Amino acid sequence: MRGLIILGATTFAKLVHFYAVNDLGMKVLGFAVDEAHKVTDEFISLPVFTWTEVLEKFPVGEITLFVAVGYKSLRLREAVYARVKGAGYELTNIVCASGFVAMDVVMGDNNIVMPGAVIEPGVVMGANNVVWSNATICHDCIMGSHNFIAANSTIGGAVSLGNQNFLGLSSVIFQGRRIGNETLIGAQTMVNQDTQSLSEYRGIPAKRISSIDPDIGVTVG
Repeated sequence: MRGLIILGATTFAKLVHFYAVNDLGMKVLGFAVDEAHKVTDEFISLPVFTWTEVLEKFPVGEITLFVAVGYKSLRLREAVYARVKGAGYELTNIVCASGFVAMDVVMGDNNIVMPGAVIEPGVVMGANNVVWSNATICHDCIMGSHNFIAANSTIGGAVSLGNQNFLGLSSVIFQGRRIGNETLIGAQTMVNQDTQSLSEYRGIPAKRISSIDPDIGVTVG
């Protein structure tokens, strides 16, 4: 098994390391950050490389990578993912042992499915998505890329979910709804209607409360 480099050195990266090692038996070689963000040589007792050092030390084909950039900027998640793909490296999925992914699910790369999460039959999922603990993606959903699905969220059957969306804690999307791109759905929000892109929704039922700056996209925290 090839070694794994985790992009990021935050609490999310620490979680990815835990699941990669303990659930999947992967060998983590270290973490990587941009030169401007390197503040230490070690993170949880493993080396921290700069991106330039990764390119110099680890030839394409000898390692796999995982982008563990969080939800503060979904455009940043996409940008880091695109950089790794552009360099030719293979990105791996992290599917935790207690998560369930139906055998016919079609999934891109750099997705993480955390403990207790369920992805039902017929789902098609793009790349670089985060499906947090105990979230459920019901049958026949079509999901794009670079989405963040927070813990305990439920996406009903046959939902269409675009790219760079953030679904807050315990949010619910009713069956058959269409969620655009770069939409922020607040915690405990119940979405029973199609949504507009670059919009924020909150409440039960969900109401559009504001637009999202098209120059920035979805940011949280």
